[in-house]
Amino acid sequence: MRPSALSSLLLGVLLQVSCGATPTPPLEMTTLHPGGDHETIAYHYHHEAMLARQQAEELAAQAVVYAQLFGLKSDWVSGTTLLVQFYQEIAQEQDRLAEQHLKLVNGRSFHEPADRKIVNLPH
Repeated sequence: MRPSALSSLLLGVLLQVSCGATPTPPLEMTTLHPGGDHETIAYHYHHEAMLARQQAEELAAQAVVYAQLFGLKSDWVSGTTLLVQFYQEIAQEQDRLAEQHLKLVNGRSFHEPADRKIVNLPH
């Protein structure tokens, strides 16, 4: 075989293999189905909560700087303070969602009390 024919054949095989692979479906973040990947979903929500808390801390520090520059009653301070509250609320919601999915990993749905035990009955 000539080098150009061999490279064309190799390219064709590579394209067929790479195009034939099925892509991984996106993670369904809102599912409460017991078979879902709730540990991965919980990790994602926990990570997002951490980022939101970090953003809130950075904005709180920025609000202090704005207060020194423009005064406590300036629009800069009040706007930044509102953003701090927003990111704190986002962090709380992300933590709640992470906890909800972690409970599903541990065999409980969020509707069941934490002290209720799951018993596998014989069939």
